[in-house]
Amino acid sequence: MSQPGLRSRFELSSTALWLTAAALLVSLVSCAQGEVSGPSCDEGQLLCASDCVDAQTDPDNCGDCDAVCASGQRCEAGECVGDGEGEGGAGGAPGGADEAASGTGGELCAPGLVACDGECVDRDIDARHCGSCGNQCPDEQLCEGGECACASDLAACDGGCVDLASDPLHCGSCEARCADNQTCTDGACLCNEGLTDCGGRCVDLARSPAHCGACDAACGPGLVCQEGACLCVVGDYEDIGATAPQVVTGTTLGADTYFGLACVAAGSTEMVYRFTAEKAGGYRFDTAGSSYDTALGLLTTDICDELACNDDRGGAEASATLSLDEGQAVFVVVSGYNGAQGDFVLSIDPLAPPACPAGTIEPTLPQTITGDTHLRSDSVAPSCGSIDTADSSYAFTAPRAGRYIFDTYGSSYDTVLELRSGTCSGSVISCSDDVMEREQSRVIANLTAGQTVVAIVDGADGADGPFTLNVTEYVPPPCPEFTLGSTFPQTVTGNTAVMDRVSAISAPCASGGGPEATYEFTAPAYALYTFDSFGTSFDTVLHVHDGTCSGPSLGCNDDTSGLLQSQVKLLLDEGQTVVVVLDGYSSSASGAYTLNVRQTFVPPCPAIDLGSTVPQTVTGTTEGAVDLMTPSCGSAGGAEATYSFTAPAAGTYVFDTFGSSFNTTLFARDGQCAGATLGCNTDAGGTTQSRLTLELDEGQTIILIVDGSSASASGEFTLTAQKFDGGGTCSSAIDLGSAFPQVVTGTTAEQPESVTPTCGSSTAPDMLYSFTAAENGTYIFNTFGSSFDTVLQVFDGSCSTPLRCNDDADGGRQSRLTVDMGAGQTALIAVDGRGTSSGEYVLQVDRFAGPGTCSTAIDLGSELPLTRTGSTAGQPNSVTPSCAAASTAPETVFTYTAPADGSYVISTAGSTFDTVLHAHTGGCGGTTLSCDDDGAGARTSRLTLPLTAGQVITIVVDGYGGVSGDFTLNITAP
Repeated sequence: MSQPGLRSRFELSSTALWLTAAALLVSLVSCAQGEVSGPSCDEGQLLCASDCVDAQTDPDNCGDCDAVCASGQRCEAGECVGDGEGEGGAGGAPGGADEAASGTGGELCAPGLVACDGECVDRDIDARHCGSCGNQCPDEQLCEGGECACASDLAACDGGCVDLASDPLHCGSCEARCADNQTCTDGACLCNEGLTDCGGRCVDLARSPAHCGACDAACGPGLVCQEGACLCVVGDYEDIGATAPQVVTGTTLGADTYFGLACVAAGSTEMVYRFTAEKAGGYRFDTAGSSYDTALGLLTTDICDELACNDDRGGAEASATLSLDEGQAVFVVVSGYNGAQGDFVLSIDPLAPPACPAGTIEPTLPQTITGDTHLRSDSVAPSCGSIDTADSSYAFTAPRAGRYIFDTYGSSYDTVLELRSGTCSGSVISCSDDVMEREQSRVIANLTAGQTVVAIVDGADGADGPFTLNVTEYVPPPCPEFTLGSTFPQTVTGNTAVMDRVSAISAPCASGGGPEATYEFTAPAYALYTFDSFGTSFDTVLHVHDGTCSGPSLGCNDDTSGLLQSQVKLLLDEGQTVVVVLDGYSSSASGAYTLNVRQTFVPPCPAIDLGSTVPQTVTGTTEGAVDLMTPSCGSAGGAEATYSFTAPAAGTYVFDTFGSSFNTTLFARDGQCAGATLGCNTDAGGTTQSRLTLELDEGQTIILIVDGSSASASGEFTLTAQKFDGGGTCSSAIDLGSAFPQVVTGTTAEQPESVTPTCGSSTAPDMLYSFTAAENGTYIFNTFGSSFDTVLQVFDGSCSTPLRCNDDADGGRQSRLTVDMGAGQTALIAVDGRGTSSGEYVLQVDRFAGPGTCSTAIDLGSELPLTRTGSTAGQPNSVTPSCAAASTAPETVFTYTAPADGSYVISTAGSTFDTVLHAHTGGCGGTTLSCDDDGAGARTSRLTLPLTAGQVITIVVDGYGGVSGDFTLNITAP
């Protein structure tokens, strides 16, 4: 037979079995009659399938043919004994007597078949007797080789055969169960028809609140999914129609809760109303007049999307404004804060249409505008306030350039004031919420004549109501604002932190950006007057002007004596009027101030006339003296003593304070105390006393001032005046004539300090020589061989015109200079010392006869490209490069004429030392065209110059610092 899921098998019919038995019976009869057709067996053996076996011991034919003992049994006396069950034989397992003939007339089966339950079966393939009689395979299994097994298209899972392609309990693999709403298709669990896989779950997109209409499209609180759309379930609500304005009263006591409003952390019970806008526009909803702390929400009627929500607007009541289209409906939810419940009043009002600006402010000032923002629209969102708040706006055009003030003083609510440029959408000029701890607002703006601005009056946190807008023009205080008269000493106090006050006068010193106070003062007598701000609470700047606020500055001071306060001292004539300005250091420096005025008696200046006697020494003291004059060296503030001196003859005069008891400063002025400064010295020769050397004409009068090096330096002093009659000064330089080479020696000890070198640092004595060039050329001056650290300086004709200066040459302590001189030109050579050094010197003068100097430049012609080599070693140092000002290296000078218009590249690539390259027009002393130190890399230099045909330039191959060496000069056209 054939069953679904089982393999077909061959079975013998009952007729075939009968014919087989009949054949066996005929065979037996033939044997009994002596008709032997097969082999005969020995006594005690049995013929089984053409083999003679001992049925007493053979486990495969135990007691009878094909009576097989079970695994683990043995055959003894024709019986299967031991563990297991036999399949036949006398005394075998149950059923053995029924499975095969026992030699006593049982049913006979063909070879390979076994009788089971009265029929002959093949136990290798029979599913009812698989491997043994009665061992029936499950319905879904086949018998193969005597064992129950699943068909080839099935799999054994959990003791049964299953189809992994369709079994929902074993889908694709054993134990892989499909969910209840899934079907196993082709070995995969797929969602049932009408469901969608969302993250591994089968959901109905039409009804799932977590996947409404699409996967992960979750519905919000209070919403359900209907036909793939999130819709809200409101519960009970009252439709209040479209009437506006209208007032609704009710209570939330015992009401339900449907929504959790976003603006309330912990809500309460709610009443819900449906309102429909009769016409498009803005609407205001508020709960003013309610008995408890309310909250108000406005929601869409389809998905309950929150359009507006408010807890408190200037109090316990709530309010919200919303723009609605004609026919648009909203749910109005009245709730409470933090569980609050009670009786409420709900007001609904239409708002005035948005308008910006709503009006214009006349340019005649001052102006005051009043109005009410209640039930006005929110036209503009200010930058410093809150959104969704009613506002009112006004345009204003400045009648003239000035500073204008807008404020809302007098308004009934917490205002916000914003100023915008030009239009309501213009840039924000300024925005103010609360000013000076008040709920009103204030804005100040500097406007140009004709400039239009829009002033927007808004509210803080939804506040609205009657408002006042004031517009005024700032009028600065008069200058001077106050008068001090002529009284001294006196102290006045005040405060510069005045609302709207800003700086009106620039300070000549420091920034002076703060608001100021101005005072007029008239000197009652000629005297020294001191004005200071000691005791002031902020960082001051003090400046004094002659006559008026815009008059010339007579004095200015920021910080004095290490303090943040200021002090100015002035000599004023009797009746002279000044304006004293007490300013702040910065725009934020203002507050309470103190201004002090004092007078100091002014002694005559000079106090003592020394006449013309030289030498002479005078003594005195600066204790108790006044500070009237400021030296050009040292520090100011010290008291001074003044003397006049008239030179009896032209010459060099030396004045010093050696022997004084304090650190002095000595300076001289020409003719009178207010004359030009002729010289100043603080510390001479490494001491704390001072010394001056001056060249004076016969009858020339000077003022000598013995001062202190600081405000605290004063005491007894000694002043000595003497005429220096030796040579080697500016007025009596030693003449070297015009000879070269020549060497002179001498000492600077006991010499005066006639000049101050422009290089190095020196207060040392010096020796001066004059030299006149006999012919044009390059002249070299050096101090090689001197015993001290020298400084060498050359002047043109007089000590007032320095030409060149050198401190240390070639890395040593001596000096060398190269100067180009014309025939008949006279130069003064000063042999000086570094610091206070002095001693024996050697001065050498020579003329450089070789080529390559500024006066003997090597002409390169117009060759292009061009390469020249040479060395700067032994060359003079005649010119200082602008890009290496500290260079003292020797140089080689060339001239070159451009053959054509174009750009030329000049470089020292290939040179062996650190070069500097510079080019000039008009010779070494002409205009510098370009200068380069390391532009060509590897410490070499490169210039790129635009030149015209026939243009002649001077090219200088120089060295960095003091280095020299072999160079390569290249000129190419790129």
